[in-house]
Amino acid sequence: MVRKTVGCLIAVLVISLALGGFAAVREASAAEADFYKGKVLDWIVPYKTGGGYDTWARLMSPFLGKYTGATVVIKNMPGAGSLVGTNKLYASDPNGLTIGILNGPGIMQAQLTEVSGAKFDLMKFVWLGRLTAEQRVMCVGKTAPYKTIADLRKSTKPVKFGAPGLGSSTFMDAALMGEALGIKIDLITGYDVSEEVDLAVIRGELDASIGSFSSKIDMVKNGDMIAVTHFGNVQMADLAKIPNAADLPDLNADDKAMIELAVALGEVGRPIAAPPGVKPERAKFLEDAIKKTLDDPEFVEIAKKQQMEIIYLSSAQLKKEVEKGVNLTPALKKRFVDIMAKYQPKK
Repeated sequence: MVRKTVGCLIAVLVISLALGGFAAVREASAAEADFYKGKVLDWIVPYKTGGGYDTWARLMSPFLGKYTGATVVIKNMPGAGSLVGTNKLYASDPNGLTIGILNGPGIMQAQLTEVSGAKFDLMKFVWLGRLTAEQRVMCVGKTAPYKTIADLRKSTKPVKFGAPGLGSSTFMDAALMGEALGIKIDLITGYDVSEEVDLAVIRGELDASIGSFSSKIDMVKNGDMIAVTHFGNVQMADLAKIPNAADLPDLNADDKAMIELAVALGEVGRPIAAPPGVKPERAKFLEDAIKKTLDDPEFVEIAKKQQMEIIYLSSAQLKKEVEKGVNLTPALKKRFVDIMAKYQPKK
């Protein structure tokens, strides 16, 4: 009887603690909802209006406002391949009223190569979740003298690729894939956004470019561009007949390691972050609001129409991907840094 009574008491205690924990969570969530109600939530986009990152932010903002109670205001802060906006987010007040959508692969590259304009530490950002990580695709223009990836690899003259800044994922992908696939490339930077790079390819000023497939699908389907290879961990039906870079012939172990690195950095994708120091309960409230936005049937339908594929990662999962990308082996990091250094301005 005593044992039975003790067991019952323990069970009651466990249930009471659990209920108390749930109540505390509800109270914390309600407190955060009260905090955001009627306030302005600034959303930094590190690019000009009209691009893919800007589109994600503008389409999500009404829903994020709905689930936070705040008025979401988009702040476009372009420059230095997204580093200007990223730096601004990092230095913002950690009160939970500023978030940003970031170029994951680009900022990973900037930190690994210790670019002078990168004034942030990726391990200190408060990560709120990843929106998507898309298959990256290499395309040539319809007027370019190349039609296949084999043509690019056999070319004896440099192939003209374009990219925004030295901190952009477009730049990093071109440099890494050029090295991995043995393509002689002339990498021209300075474009404001990747859309300008694509227009230059279509006009014949550049031969090729690399980017997310969703940003190029219309140009590929209407014949302005030809997709020659792709890389990443996302299975996409539209790319089923296009060779995956990892499966191309004549790749040695080092070449494959470079492709794997490009894929790994790409897994960070398009994340949303807050400045270092945002308190955990506020960060959790924002993370929940982002997830509710991505799950909202109306937003899902809008994203589908815009050909924006939602491939979500929680803040915890995203942080692991960031850690993986930052903590490379010394040998792999050295090779990565050496490749990136080839394209830096000579002092």
